[in-house]
Amino acid sequence: MKILYRILVCCVAVCITAACSSTAHIVIRDNTDYDLTAEFVPGSLLEKNITHLLKQKNEQVDGQSIFNTQELKEAFIKEGISVQNIALQGALGLRLVCTVPHNHELLKDVIAYDKKGRKAVLRISPENIASFLEMLPQESRDFIDMLMAPLFTGDNIPSAEYEELIGAAYGKKIAAELRSAEFVLTVDVPYKIQTARISPVGTVTVQTKTEKTSRASIRIPLLELLCTAGTIEAQLQ
Repeated sequence: MKILYRILVCCVAVCITAACSSTAHIVIRDNTDYDLTAEFVPGSLLEKNITHLLKQKNEQVDGQSIFNTQELKEAFIKEGISVQNIALQGALGLRLVCTVPHNHELLKDVIAYDKKGRKAVLRISPENIASFLEMLPQESRDFIDMLMAPLFTGDNIPSAEYEELIGAAYGKKIAAELRSAEFVLTVDVPYKIQTARISPVGTVTVQTKTEKTSRASIRIPLLELLCTAGTIEAQLQ
């Protein structure tokens, strides 16, 4: 189980990091498995800085990805997650397509789906992340520590101060990209959405809907996400 938590946290770290194109798409169904597609493509500046630091620690060589696709697939399968595809994109990029059981432990406190009430609630919080981090051995935290994000550390740091911290550590260009970047989550649900809202940050819009299905797009500024001290909650009802 520790290996899977380690992999998932690394995925989250790459996904929710500065200056990257990060998207995820989850399909929620009634009493059956959920489809999940996630793509994390760090910007060239961020990748250059992180890979340079990893080389200094002798943890990476030129052209080598931080991910091992075979290790990823085996770990997910071991925990009951079906993997359709894993594709590497550069040293830090990754595209993952998998199917997760609707009652899987890894979804606990992140996705709450009320079939009878036709309502889905998605939550991101330091507590969610901490539940993963607690499972990691210390040596697995190095990559996450490089991000210095309050979402991972639990520290209460204003977004402006965190932006300055990233600028000092990785350069002002990366900090500027962070300021304009966002995380986009697309959610398909098996019912017609009447109301959609998110708090305290981000936007949610219903893109398409029929009598039996709907698709919503959740967009969260990365800077606000990384500095989250409370819970970001989206409700689709």
